Order: sequence, then C-alpha cells, then structure tokens
Amino acid sequence: MDAPSVISLSDVRKTFPVPGGEPLTVLDVDRFEVAGGEQVSLEGRSGSGKSTLLNVISGILRPDRGSVVVDGLDLTRFNEATRDRIRADKLGMVFQSFNLLPGFTALENVLVAMSFGTGRPDRSRAESLLASVGLAHRLSHRPAHLSIGEQQRVAVARALANRPRAILADEPTASIDPAHQQQVIDLLRNTCREQGVALLIVTHSPEVASQFERRIRIEDFNRAARAGRPEATGGRPEATAGRPEATGGRPATAGGGRQ
Repeated sequence: MDAPSVISLSDVRKTFPVPGGEPLTVLDVDRFEVAGGEQVSLEGRSGSGKSTLLNVISGILRPDRGSVVVDGLDLTRFNEATRDRIRADKLGMVFQSFNLLPGFTALENVLVAMSFGTGRPDRSRAESLLASVGLAHRLSHRPAHLSIGEQQRVAVARALANRPRAILADEPTASIDPAHQQQVIDLLRNTCREQGVALLIVTHSPEVASQFERRIRIEDFNRAARAGRPEATGGRPEATAGRPEATGGRPATAGGGRQ
C-alpha cells in the first residue's frame, strides 16, 4: 500500500463471555490495515468475526487489547462519547438494514448525520450528495415513499455526509434484489473513488468480491477464525451491527454517530 493507512489494527483481541464457560475469542488479529483511498472486499464464513471487526474499527465495540487507529487516532484510548464523535467525523457506515429515520425526509436524514460531527449541517452539501446518487428529485420523500434501492442510495449519501476518511459497508447488497445489486456496488465504489474515501466492504458474494483489486478473507489474518470457532451468540456482530443496541440505544448513522 503506497498511501498511508487510514485504518490500522495492531495486536487486537476481542472476546465475548459464554455463560458457564470460558470467554470465546472472536478476533485475534496481529495486523490489519487499509490505506487511504483503498477499496477492499472482505469475505469469510458466517460467524468468523467480519462484522465484529467492523464494530471494533468503528469504535462501537472496544477490544480487550490492542490498538485501533483511525486516521491517526487510537480509538481504544477514548471513552464511548468521544469514540462516537470520532466515528461521526472519520467513518461512514452502510448497513444492509439502512437505518434511515422513518419520520425524516431523505435530505433530513443526511442533515441529521451531519449534526453528529464536529462541523455544522451543510444543506448545500447534503443536497449535492443526494444529487450525486441520483436522488435530486427525491429530497423531500420519507423512506416509506422510497424504493429499497433509493433508500440504500440515501444511506450511501448519508455515509459521506461528514467527509469521512473511510466507509465501512456490511453486506450492503443483502437487502437488494439481484437485478439492482450491481448498481449499489458501482455506486459505492464510484462515489468513494470520486471523494477519495477508502472502502472496506464485507460480502458473502464472490461476484462482488472479485471486482476489488484487494480481495481478502478474514481467516487470512484473524487467528480466531482460522481456529474454526463460531462467534458468541451473546455478543456476535450479526446480532448487534447496525442495531440501536449497538450504538447506545439509537440507530447508527451512516456517518458513524448516533441518531
């Protein structure tokens, strides 16, 4: 990687308690990096720790040990409130469930994400982002009046609201019908490329993963996954990523903060 790392994990370990048993190790990562502007696809079997990795990178989960550096800031050194703010400023997040606020318009969803960063909401940028994903004519529509594909486009625009250094996308095509899945991938890749934003996308689709120059499996660098142990039910990311419980009782914004 020629560009400096925007995401860097070192000696990271994450365990979850198991009732009546020993803690279950889900992440055991010596080193993992994503360079600025790089686009990476991440594959792996179900329960191998992919979504836990995204939650640790975003600061939603704190590792038991190790460093998690995002744009020069080690998230493990900060409390939850500060991690929320850093996430809002530095990372955009796109989930398969979108997490749009149902009572707000497309434009308002993007503006709300901006309110959790350190800058002020910028209506002109919000409108520009929505226009860039083909929704200039849908600014005043609420999620219930948008198609699934349009909702995902709002989620992508919202993820870019605070000019993040990287976007984390967890199965962004899982809720999209096959005919439109490629449109979502093209939208994410092209928009990130235009904005100079790194992209780390978790996918179970070989067709999606094969489009990325850097295509990796979590088993390649997560020793816990190589051991073939399933994730702990009580804290596994599939049960928490993108849900209100994972972000202090409020849906995670695509900018990474709380709504």
